[in-house]
Amino acid sequence: MIKEITSLKNEKIKYFASLKNNDSIKKEKLFLVEGEHLIKMAKDYLVATLSLKKIDYLSDDIDQYIVKEEILKKLSLNKSCSKVIGVCRLIQKDLEENKPYIYLDCVQDPGNVGTILRTALAFNFKNIILSSDSANLYNPKVIQSSQGAIFNLNVIQGDLNTLIDFKNKGYKIYSTTLNDKSKFLDEFLKIPAKTLLIFGNEGNGIREEIFKISDYFIKIEIDNIDSLNVGVATGIILNYFKNKIIE
Repeated sequence: MIKEITSLKNEKIKYFASLKNNDSIKKEKLFLVEGEHLIKMAKDYLVATLSLKKIDYLSDDIDQYIVKEEILKKLSLNKSCSKVIGVCRLIQKDLEENKPYIYLDCVQDPGNVGTILRTALAFNFKNIILSSDSANLYNPKVIQSSQGAIFNLNVIQGDLNTLIDFKNKGYKIYSTTLNDKSKFLDEFLKIPAKTLLIFGNEGNGIREEIFKISDYFIKIEIDNIDSLNVGVATGIILNYFKNKIIE
């Protein structure tokens, strides 16, 4: 369906604008994405678009609303307004068994979470667990910095009990940290497929309860500074791990 909307006071526009609020996202099970790249990445979850002109490559079952730029500005969360905004269903996918997982423990910066998701997809780590105090998957900055990776990943929310359940299923827990038990990356020659790799909070690292159930501790060999950004560290570790995993 293609329909033109010209008024900011239109009820449909008010409804879409409400989806900028986390409570509305949970209630309506819908969220917004901005920009043509994300529209293309979101194709399997897209229910509607708002744009200045018709988008020819979209299927007929997606509602298209042709709107004025002022309406896009009302819906946008970016400083520079996108030319197209999409309305998507929440992402639901089945988790993969006997595959590596990444757990983000209180990674609070949306840019870091989005970067990690993008990096995880690039290195084929498709199963992600977010702690409840990590940045929300549907935070606009997470979506934007992930470059649409969220649509091709299996992401759930979990906690310490989730990790314990995985450990009981035979998963080995690798925590990234600098302590006396930490080993450099090149000391890990074989990584089991049933691996759970944990990255911690930007300032405080991984919480103590997780250390207690960890099997291994990883550190990256660096010079001239004592730590790396969690997104950068994730990229280095995943790049190493991807070639060491054994089925």
